[in-house]
Amino acid sequence: MVKKRSKAELRRLAAEIRETDLGLTEFQRLCPYRLAEEHGTDVYSLEDLAASGCPLQAIDYFTSVDSEAWSAALVPNGTGRFIVENTVHLPRRRRSNVAHEMAHLLLEHEFDRVLFTDGKRGCRNPATREMEEEAAELSGELLLPAAAAARAAVAGKTDEQVGDLFDVSTEFARWRLNVTGARLIAHRAASKRATTSGRTRR
Repeated sequence: MVKKRSKAELRRLAAEIRETDLGLTEFQRLCPYRLAEEHGTDVYSLEDLAASGCPLQAIDYFTSVDSEAWSAALVPNGTGRFIVENTVHLPRRRRSNVAHEMAHLLLEHEFDRVLFTDGKRGCRNPATREMEEEAAELSGELLLPAAAAARAAVAGKTDEQVGDLFDVSTEFARWRLNVTGARLIAHRAASKRATTSGRTRR
């Protein structure tokens, strides 16, 4: 059994991918579509599948009748993989979905099924819970690195402002600011400043 990677290992991997593949620092916005292109991974819309024989009724169902059923899918294709995304969803949600599926690929996770992402909890049917946790952490670190979250929190940025800076949803930004400890870091920094200021006045 492969040992689960630590958060520290995943942060280092994300920083390496950002720099090596895209020439980005931890404080710059990442485009998951460009990342997919760099790794030779095609990203298709659900509508694109019509040309491959996907029934129009199925496409209509997932885009109109029950558009929340799934957000993206990672599909095995011989020795490769491709991603299908539900383009009726908001762009920031789609970016998160593509980044999540790319994280599975970058981590070289082995799976024998189509992985479906619902855009809220990650993949609904992961091979293992450990794989899903790794993919969630890596995709989060790719889109909004812990270092960037800490800097934004110390600067007093709101969840909405951080979302705008990194082109992620407010919910995604809030999750990263909390799970990385960025808000706690900012609170401690503010308390330290207040204490130091108080001593100076005396």
